[in-house]
Amino acid sequence: MTVDRLRALLESDAILASRTEGDALAEQVGGELARRWYIAVIRAAMAAPPDGDTVRELYGELVDRYREQPDHLAALRALGEELRAREASGELPSTLVARSDRRKH
Repeated sequence: MTVDRLRALLESDAILASRTEGDALAEQVGGELARRWYIAVIRAAMAAPPDGDTVRELYGELVDRYREQPDHLAALRALGEELRAREASGELPSTLVARSDRRKH
């Protein structure tokens, strides 16, 4: 049921409006479906940025989430490149989000 609900949210037009539920389901489900959810959230925010730094913050959170998983991190590179290209073109605001070092020491 949880997997089906997350899939339904992924196919909806209300991804940003469904963040609370979708994020909770993604945490429960994990795996590829969860990664697809988080990417869909970023893409929805890129399509209609709520403010100047949300998209960059979401991307930073996603990179932090998968930092210890090189295969997943490599798959996010294309999304990061798209984000930087849109910032460079002026389509998205160029922001600098200060993040703490979240690596395990």
